[in-house]
Amino acid sequence: MNILEAKREIANTVRIYLDKDEHGEYVIPIERQRPVLLIGAPGIGKTAIMSSIASELGVGYLGYTITHHTRQSAIGLPFITQKEYGGKTYSVTEYTMSEIVAEVYEAIEKQGKKEGILFIDEINCVSETLAPAMLELLQHKKFGPHRIPDGWILTAAGNPEEYNKSVNELDMVTLDRVKKIEVEPDYEAFKTYAKNNGIHESVLCFISLFTQYLFKAEKTESGFSFVTPRGWEDLSSAIYEYEKMDIPVTLTFISEYVQNASAAAEFYRYYKAFSKYGDAFSGDAIENGEVEKIDLSTAKFEERFTVSELIRSKVNKTAEKAMAKINASEYMREKIKRAEKEGDRVYAKATDEKLGEITSGKYGRFEKSAYKTVISIFSGDDVKGEAAKYETETDEYAKKCVGRIENLLRFGERSLGKGQELTSAVTGMLESGNFVSLITRYDCPDFYRINSELLIDGADDRIKALAKKALGDKDGK
Repeated sequence: MNILEAKREIANTVRIYLDKDEHGEYVIPIERQRPVLLIGAPGIGKTAIMSSIASELGVGYLGYTITHHTRQSAIGLPFITQKEYGGKTYSVTEYTMSEIVAEVYEAIEKQGKKEGILFIDEINCVSETLAPAMLELLQHKKFGPHRIPDGWILTAAGNPEEYNKSVNELDMVTLDRVKKIEVEPDYEAFKTYAKNNGIHESVLCFISLFTQYLFKAEKTESGFSFVTPRGWEDLSSAIYEYEKMDIPVTLTFISEYVQNASAAAEFYRYYKAFSKYGDAFSGDAIENGEVEKIDLSTAKFEERFTVSELIRSKVNKTAEKAMAKINASEYMREKIKRAEKEGDRVYAKATDEKLGEITSGKYGRFEKSAYKTVISIFSGDDVKGEAAKYETETDEYAKKCVGRIENLLRFGERSLGKGQELTSAVTGMLESGNFVSLITRYDCPDFYRINSELLIDGADDRIKALAKKALGDKDGK
């Protein structure tokens, strides 16, 4: 399965393991709560989804890469103590608490979460001396004599043997005590993740055109030649910084992240074409309606596709900014209504709640900014007055954002025409929850017109279904 399917499966597993009966007991007994074992190639997102699941479910999280540990740090250090058996005193060996189990208890204190996810990475790549402890962990949920606290779900990940010579094969007895999930690289899953996490448009566009380079690993005479989703994401972050500092993006630089020669060369060539049009989108001239079109009459398909992706990205980011303020405003309004009945303690509780969610990494930068503004309003002397101002500002800002979106749409229509490239851009807009939410709240005539014309020209069934949903929601159906 792909990584997003695995995420849903793991989240559902955590939910059923944490479900309690009317007596407060776990419905599935601890001994029947099989640890989740995620097996997949390196760099495809196994680690990232675990903390994301914890954040979304509102539980604690602690992650470990087990290969960094020794047997002593994992199961604890031995010490000699005295015990009495049959009336005689004997010296016996006991163990201090496992460093990892101790960290779980510390996480409970720091995060204020009695329930959570303990994630052990590279579990099948440990040394021979630590391997028995890992098998005991999977089978009995404990390190040495120390159990993982009840309410903390054990999850683990490992690499297939072909990618890591240190892999230890898990026997049938162990595998019969875990929920084994195998994941493979998947473009659709990466695209969804990339759009929601600000992956650089040049990377997203390139992978859209050359899906074979999302993940590629092969053994050569000089070692491994590979590129992974993790490599693309790290390259994306570095490209943002290079562009900000006006440092040239070179083939050598790209090859440091994309360690496959053909993929690096293809991306370098593509990035140069991307930059040619990316400069036109760097400011606000198009959104402000100051640029009507660019001449693409002699442009190749990949160049036209690049422009369509840049338009989609600009539209969705504009919608994301607007919805961040709208959602924060609606949250603020709901808390003010509750405070009218329950008193000002509602504001203090809401502040603690949002600060915790911000710290946990639940929100993107626009949402963080919006909720921080709301928190500052809650701590002021005139909550209702300041809230009214913020709501008015939010409404005006949202309307302005819709206007900017319409300018982008008209620019796309004039530059690309009503062919497959504009259809691709509109499809990408409708896949954004923020965009759909915004246009259901505020009228966007140019979108509905362009979308309708594209459908008449024969857009695919997926666009029709998404458009029907957006239009249906807007009409309140």
